[in-house]
Amino acid sequence: MTDKTIIEPTPYKNTKNSSKFLRYIHNFRGFAILTIVATHIIPTLEWGDERVEKITSILIGNGTVYFIFIAGFLFQFLSSKYEYKKYLSKKLQYVILPYLLISIPAIIFCIARKIYIPPDWFSARFSDWSIPGQIIMYLLTGAHLPPFWFIPMITIFYIISPILLWVDRHPQAYRILPMLLTITAVVPRPYQNDNVMQSFVHFLSVYMIGMFCSHYRDKLFLIVQKKNLWLLIGFVILTALEIAIVPRPIAINSLSKLILCVLIIYVLWLIESRLPKKFHEIMGFLAELSFGIYFLHDYFIIAYSGAANKFGFDPFWTQANPLTFSLIFFTAVGASIVSILIVKRIFGKNSRFVIGS
Repeated sequence: MTDKTIIEPTPYKNTKNSSKFLRYIHNFRGFAILTIVATHIIPTLEWGDERVEKITSILIGNGTVYFIFIAGFLFQFLSSKYEYKKYLSKKLQYVILPYLLISIPAIIFCIARKIYIPPDWFSARFSDWSIPGQIIMYLLTGAHLPPFWFIPMITIFYIISPILLWVDRHPQAYRILPMLLTITAVVPRPYQNDNVMQSFVHFLSVYMIGMFCSHYRDKLFLIVQKKNLWLLIGFVILTALEIAIVPRPIAINSLSKLILCVLIIYVLWLIESRLPKKFHEIMGFLAELSFGIYFLHDYFIIAYSGAANKFGFDPFWTQANPLTFSLIFFTAVGASIVSILIVKRIFGKNSRFVIGS
């Protein structure tokens, strides 16, 4: 990774318009959704060693950074045809509408306090509200299912997209990035994902770094090729600090994952033509279904936990170990994919309105 010569890989041949398709980003999105699923398995298991749980969370958790980085990258990449009303319309159809539909069972579970109960912070603030009021707050906070805090937060990015576009069309405005990175380091992601605005402030730098990398993508990899060792060292140092410091400085995890985003897309770009076709097919398949997997996977993780409690699984199957982790992971991913394919079979192209894929 530290060669002095500039390597220009031959792009992997694909059937999509090359001007509107970046294979390495598509592959990265397929990888990102797998990390999202893995992240949500961690808290469902019983960890006998807190240090092992901490290290696992640091290395695997917070896959949200990947998703937000990709979102910023693609926003800039596709911004040449940006129209605010059309942009919001698509987000309403393909993100917000599926969110509302798929939220229905989770909200019913929370209100009935069956199968899944809301987090303590939500109950403390809103349990005495009327049912309609609670439903509204579930949707505005995403508290009804662990991954769903992301939708109210990313919606803020959709709303302020004209400002983000202005920044991209006045590249000198990217000079604000060091300040935003400092804010990310100082303002942590909410521990319980209970503050949408704080999440937005924390992740704003991640989204805009994604935009920045897309804006300068013609130069980015040439720079990374020369500086990748320093980026890797930076990632290792930040990760080591997060492991060593007590209490854990969770804010820096987004910074270390941000460095990893740049390194991952560089490596995927660099070896793109050398990866087997099957790899591209699998990652592309996961990327195409990524939003559907995001919306559905936690239902199956919760179903596993519920079955474990109801039927008294052997403790081995609820403890953190490679076999149990793999079982839940592949069950959640596999069941989500099967569900998506069934919905796509029923609704055809309209499936995006239902599950986002």
